[in-house]
Amino acid sequence: MIKLPHNVAFLDIGTNSIRLLIVRIHLNHSVSILTQQKEVVRLGEGEFTDRTLKPEAMQRAILVCQKFREMAQSRNADEIIAVATSATREASNQKEFLKLLKEKAHLNVHAISGKEEARLIYLGVASGLNLGDQQVLFIDIGGGSTELIIGGQQQYVDMESLHLGAIRLAGTISLPNRNGMVDPKDYDHIREVVKLRIKPAIKRLKSYKVDMAIGSSGTIINLAEISSRMFNKRPLQPADLMKADDLITTIQILCSRDLEERRLVPGINPERADIII
Repeated sequence: MIKLPHNVAFLDIGTNSIRLLIVRIHLNHSVSILTQQKEVVRLGEGEFTDRTLKPEAMQRAILVCQKFREMAQSRNADEIIAVATSATREASNQKEFLKLLKEKAHLNVHAISGKEEARLIYLGVASGLNLGDQQVLFIDIGGGSTELIIGGQQQYVDMESLHLGAIRLAGTISLPNRNGMVDPKDYDHIREVVKLRIKPAIKRLKSYKVDMAIGSSGTIINLAEISSRMFNKRPLQPADLMKADDLITTIQILCSRDLEERRLVPGINPERADIII
């Protein structure tokens, strides 16, 4: 039995970024957040053409994991739970990377399946919302994969983890060099690639009644932030909704800018400028 209060650190080693969450579980089993951190490492950069994590990408991830482990120790974490997602689970050199994390960052990291990733996304998002009796499509666009979950407040009914993600698409779809600008023809090509890969999952999930869609990833949240700055003239608020037409217009504007201009768009995370489309 775990002795309370109990401090736990969670590490999420993703394809684009690594996240740290440290919480305290109190005597009454309530939970308070001690700190949340995130650093972009681009672990999956260059991986998806040959399924191999690159040495420089692994080194970036290891350095951040070392830093986060030290941070967890400074917060008196009694336990560190570390998982890795798409980039790691698909890598041919996964064992090498996990061994390096053990040796250099002193972390035991578990590469979780796509379905387990989807399940954890659902639990994390649904637990923080009041959905009532609504059935929701949860969408999480990561660096290497996209998770789709149908569920309500208490349980999910279906889920899918797709080999689609911001870094994966940026690294595997070849577009003409226009300094980051994406013309309508190129954007249509990207859409066709995505539609082809997502079609079987959408066909199955369309059989469920859905009252609303909720996005939880950095990509979706950043698009919503940009959209809010454009159309609401203010930063994104927790209860905000993003209209489909506003999203389409936002993407069209982002496509029309070269990379340097895109980095200056109000609300954008400059580190996402090259992969947000």
